[in-house]
Amino acid sequence: MTNSISLQAKVGQLVAVGIHGTALSDANIQQVIKQAEAGEIGGVIIYRYNITSKVQLTTLLQGIQQARTALPLFVYVDQEGGKIQRIDSSHGFVETLAAQQVATDLSIDEALEHYAELGRELQHTGFNFDLAPCVDIDGEPPCQAIGALQRSYGADPAQVADYGEAMLAGLGAHGVLGCLKHYPGHGRVMGDSHMGLMDITSTWQALELEPFARLIRRGVVDAVMTSHLVHQGIDADTPVTFSRIWLDKLRQDLGFEGLIVADDLHMGAIIRHYSPVQAIVAGLQAGLDQLMFSNNPLAAQPQGIRHDLDAKVKPVSTGEWQVPDIGLPPKVFTVVAAAIADGSLDEAIIDAAYQRVVALKARLVQ
Repeated sequence: MTNSISLQAKVGQLVAVGIHGTALSDANIQQVIKQAEAGEIGGVIIYRYNITSKVQLTTLLQGIQQARTALPLFVYVDQEGGKIQRIDSSHGFVETLAAQQVATDLSIDEALEHYAELGRELQHTGFNFDLAPCVDIDGEPPCQAIGALQRSYGADPAQVADYGEAMLAGLGAHGVLGCLKHYPGHGRVMGDSHMGLMDITSTWQALELEPFARLIRRGVVDAVMTSHLVHQGIDADTPVTFSRIWLDKLRQDLGFEGLIVADDLHMGAIIRHYSPVQAIVAGLQAGLDQLMFSNNPLAAQPQGIRHDLDAKVKPVSTGEWQVPDIGLPPKVFTVVAAAIADGSLDEAIIDAAYQRVVALKARLVQ
């Protein structure tokens, strides 16, 4: 199947980037559309600084989706609810409740309807992929990046899985894909991977895999997002995002056959420890299917992307990384092609990831 597809076209489908601008006429938006049409990217990610109103965003996204591409673009958004939502009432959208509030105040059926309303709004606006639900188990004391922000459905794995499934079903009712996060569980670590690599050796428990395992067994999972967490007893000094051991566990032990999405590779956890070349090659070697680059300068800041409401787009330079980098997509291909040429990366890995992307995108045009 992939023999007739160029390496550039295959690699491009594995790359998703954040964009800058609010109108189709903006120079950066035009460049991203050209990159999509050249096969250099397979997806785009939207942040609050891309949004001025509901009408504006709908016009922007529908225009981007009209790019002349061989495969439809994934149009991603981080829309969990509560403090983690890019579209909200400030721009004319319906508010999405925080996971904690959903689990406290709504039955499973009510949650499904709440998320179906979200799915309807996302689809109408032009999104087709929500980087949610968060199925991290709540810890005590709450993790500053999860429980403290009301992102968890609770401490019971069964409850977390049931509410997570309600969100997937609500989104799916309107053709919007979902993504479980943050594998293998971010809810008990006392830190935030927006700022740096977090060590979960003393806090992580196997029960944190249970929501992922339950939902995968039920056959309802489109994608799983990895986390930038390190467990010294499982794969020493290697974040889950770059760990073949952890991703093999997801594939083989949990039986997941869908898309594996990297958490943002522009987070401080990555750019402070890895060069762009190291991150790209290590991620693909480990088994990632989507290399996610937010291009959000806040990703490199201690407070993280979640506080992007009033963000000003100011480039951040950290070592070899430049954030944002509008010219990143062709650089990714150059890195991958060089790694294949010198034998450090097997093209069969690219083929397998490409095939998983193609399989999932086929569902967007049904």
